[in-house]
Amino acid sequence: MEKRPNRKSPRLKNYDYSSAGVYSLTICAKDMKHIFGRVEYNPLGNTMNLSAVGKIVDETIQSLPAKFPEFEILTYAIQPNHLHMLIYKENEMIEGGRSISDFVKSLKALATIQIRKIYPKMEVWKDSFHDHIIRNDFDLENQWFYIEGNVAKWEKDLYYKPGDEH
Repeated sequence: MEKRPNRKSPRLKNYDYSSAGVYSLTICAKDMKHIFGRVEYNPLGNTMNLSAVGKIVDETIQSLPAKFPEFEILTYAIQPNHLHMLIYKENEMIEGGRSISDFVKSLKALATIQIRKIYPKMEVWKDSFHDHIIRNDFDLENQWFYIEGNVAKWEKDLYYKPGDEH
């Protein structure tokens, strides 16, 4: 078995990710492939047309609060090769004290189970995810507007590459 290289953790050192708070998450597709759908360009506003895989991810996101009652999804946007979520985690005193990583692992696992019923060998997710701990109202507002406007600004997105359109 091939040994994987040691990676530096993207998590903030000594921070308890089971703490109450608001978090902005970015979760990417494996190899940044456009598996979640495609952006339809329109002068009146771009729209995201979800693929079958994207629809499963969307349904999985919507089902998560029932499984994780301590998490509230404030807003999210699915892009062709990644998704952004703004989530609020309340009361860290709930038994089990689940973390942001637990939430993301469940999202990935639940969606992958459903996706592989259609595409048995598909590798869906990049191994990790990016997080940003929201520190104040200004930060919250900036992240919210960024996520809400993400499809409209697809060509300026960090994960956009010219020629990626299908």
